[in-house]
Amino acid sequence: MFSEFIAILQSFLTEPAILIGLLVGLGYALDKKSPIKIITGMVSAMVGLMMVLFGGFQFSATFKPVADAVSQSYGIHGYLMDSYAMKAATQIALGDNFGFVGYVFVLAFFTNLLLVLLGRYTRVKGIFLTGNTGVSHSQAVLWLIAFWLGLGWVPSIIIAGILTGLFWAFATTLIAKPVAKITNNAGFTIAHNQMLGIWFFSKFAHLFGDAEKQDAENMKLPGWLAIFNHNVTSIAIVMTLFVGGFLLTTGIDNVQAMAKGKPWYIYIINLGLQFSMYMVILLQGVRMMVGEINASFKGWQDRLIPDAIPAVDVAALLPFSPNAATLGFIFCTFGTIFSMGILLITKSPIMVLPGFVPLFFSGGPIGVLANRLGGYRSVIICTFLLGMIQTFGTVWAIPLTGLAAEGVGWTGIFDWATLWPAICEILKFIAATFHLGPYAG
Repeated sequence: MFSEFIAILQSFLTEPAILIGLLVGLGYALDKKSPIKIITGMVSAMVGLMMVLFGGFQFSATFKPVADAVSQSYGIHGYLMDSYAMKAATQIALGDNFGFVGYVFVLAFFTNLLLVLLGRYTRVKGIFLTGNTGVSHSQAVLWLIAFWLGLGWVPSIIIAGILTGLFWAFATTLIAKPVAKITNNAGFTIAHNQMLGIWFFSKFAHLFGDAEKQDAENMKLPGWLAIFNHNVTSIAIVMTLFVGGFLLTTGIDNVQAMAKGKPWYIYIINLGLQFSMYMVILLQGVRMMVGEINASFKGWQDRLIPDAIPAVDVAALLPFSPNAATLGFIFCTFGTIFSMGILLITKSPIMVLPGFVPLFFSGGPIGVLANRLGGYRSVIICTFLLGMIQTFGTVWAIPLTGLAAEGVGWTGIFDWATLWPAICEILKFIAATFHLGPYAG
């Protein structure tokens, strides 16, 4: 019975759209809104978030083959920096015990919620609501605890759940102020894989330029270049040139094979247009979702959880500065390629290959942040540095995951290339000191 209850609870908590809808509906109910407003608010929030998730998924699905084609063409083999690589590797490693991930997720969520309820003492405000990312975190942390400490599954689940919940609670709260500045106090914070990355770059992004004079969204270009003053057009053109340039280095024959019957140049143009289209979908979805969350959470804050802030998918940041998001993606890619060159020159035993997710869903949001604080110059510097940190951090992380022999990869996004390798070093020290896990016997 208990396991069935956990399964039902997990099914609601891991469906981001339904969870957001329920929270919005309850918020309006607590605020004593009419039944019509409760229902319309719930549906608008759910549809808005689904548009955000759809846009994000389509970004990955459309551009992942581009990254794969470039890697295969140049014959580079190594570990993949991608969220899906981490999910696949840890799921395989957990094997028949993968079902325990649900317990970790539920325990983590209620640990997070308890810390928010005790916010008067803990100062915690953020409630982690990105269910798909939360599951990924839960399975990765469960595997790391089980691998390094080897304490059995019950204590591993408890430790992993509490540790993950602590991470969610404090990381989402840590970035509440910079996210509020980016979004003009839209009323949410971020729950994803680069929360510490947002905090880290918020500390010095303002040093590299003038946000008002060098805003990527307000650049007024002369003559025919004025066409780039239109966001939808500029993103489509820039991404057509950028992605097309990368693909053409692999040879026109390879691009033609990817086009599946269409002329290769039409395929490249469509890629740029699709990128812009998905950004428009994200923009509309964010407007719908944020408007309802902002209005409904007043009920939660007034009657149940004072100062609580919903923490949502990082894609919600992208529409607040779409030009900067695109620029951030491009220079995060350049920083990653530069770092790969260093790994090749130094004959590193570990080579990492970039996936689209860490390039765009880290580079884009950090680009938005950097632009808001320091303009387009800050975007270029910060996201190039981001690409380097994620690459070398992944090289650091892979030997510490217990998954190196699997040859799959690790997520590569900022938090999992900085904080979590550091936590693994601590776990490794504990294991070596007390003869646990791989040091047992």
